[in-house]
Amino acid sequence: MKRVFGSIEGLTSLILLVTILVVQAGAFALYRGSAIAAEDDAFAGRTAAQLVLARDALMRRPVTERTAEARALSKPHFEIGWAEAATARPEGRAGPLLWTWVGRLVAFDPSLADAQLRLSLSQHDDAAGATDLHGEMRLPDGSFLTFQSAHAPALVRIGDEALLSVVMALVVSGAAILVVHRIAAPLRRLAQATDAIGRGLPVRVEETGPDETRRIGAALNAMQDRVQRVLADRTQALGAVSHDLRTPITRLRLRAEALPDAEDRAAMTQDLADMEAMVASTLSYLRNEADPERPRLVDVVAIVLTLIDAAVDEGHDVAFEGPRRSLITARPLAIKRAIANLLDNAVKYGAGGTVRLRETEGTLAIAIHDRGPGIPPDDVERVFQAFERLETSRNRRSGGSGLGLTIAKTLIEAEGGSIDLTNAEDGGLVARIVLPRATEGLGGPNP
Repeated sequence: MKRVFGSIEGLTSLILLVTILVVQAGAFALYRGSAIAAEDDAFAGRTAAQLVLARDALMRRPVTERTAEARALSKPHFEIGWAEAATARPEGRAGPLLWTWVGRLVAFDPSLADAQLRLSLSQHDDAAGATDLHGEMRLPDGSFLTFQSAHAPALVRIGDEALLSVVMALVVSGAAILVVHRIAAPLRRLAQATDAIGRGLPVRVEETGPDETRRIGAALNAMQDRVQRVLADRTQALGAVSHDLRTPITRLRLRAEALPDAEDRAAMTQDLADMEAMVASTLSYLRNEADPERPRLVDVVAIVLTLIDAAVDEGHDVAFEGPRRSLITARPLAIKRAIANLLDNAVKYGAGGTVRLRETEGTLAIAIHDRGPGIPPDDVERVFQAFERLETSRNRRSGGSGLGLTIAKTLIEAEGGSIDLTNAEDGGLVARIVLPRATEGLGGPNP
């Protein structure tokens, strides 16, 4: 519930709903009050007139004829009776509301003031739930006139008016919520687009809706264009530098081959190879930020097995545990590059290891458990920073540039996933990737 009313659409709908209900309730109360007053006054006038007429007619008749006269005066909705003595309180309910009604009857005909009027209400057992007014009044000779008026107007009933008011409130509220939903649609699209942009995915924002959302959409599109131009210019400049560096590096390699000392020759050749690897890694890192690859359905198991086969062919000990296939929606080259970087670390610094895949209904977890010494807990976050290297386990002779984990983290987070490193209790480092999994039409986790 908190999540539903936490959005602009939810809050606006709630405010509109409460406002409509309050206004409708107030309008109904005002209408009901005026209608009750008018109807009750008319009913009280008719009742008072009929009582006075019945009283005068009965008083003109001898006692023996009064019962028959009362029946003759009765109407389908107003029954008259006569009794020599007062009866028990009329069946039904009594209360302050009926005391007011006694005052209304007396106000229409003051001669009823000394009649000791006693009133009560009774409700029918049928579906309509109509209410009848019962009463008795004392005649001048001490006998009593009894009466029952069917369907007293608004003493208790609220009936059809309340139902109509509720239906109107629901209809108006539904229409208002639909309007708010349509108005909020551009905002939802903007939120989705900005989320995709934040993960590095190129998205053209629809410039639709109210003026404000159109301006925001245009600003986001312009910002993306500027960012893409900056990244393209930077990558192009670094590519040119990399190309220009190849010529002097090649010349230095030729000169190194001419060195008489074998040890110096090997050291210089390795340094030149390190330089080339660092330049290539930097360019790869920068290219990831402007990668135009589009997401599609991809089998992660096939990617992992391809990488493991390549590592085994190079003589490394790497095993696999997991399902026969696992489908997600992602950029396949980005996923392959991220897993390759982690697996490369495992075989270089952890003497191989095991890759495990585990599926749930909504995620795919990839754990690469190597057999190395692990890393200090305080350095877990630091190793994800660009150009960071742990000298205790990595040295420049190994070819590391300090960008492998940075690239992997950037790629995985761009796919909406997460990556972390933990030291296993039985030794070794566990690199764990968690990715959102596409389950539509896949029938749940694969065997």
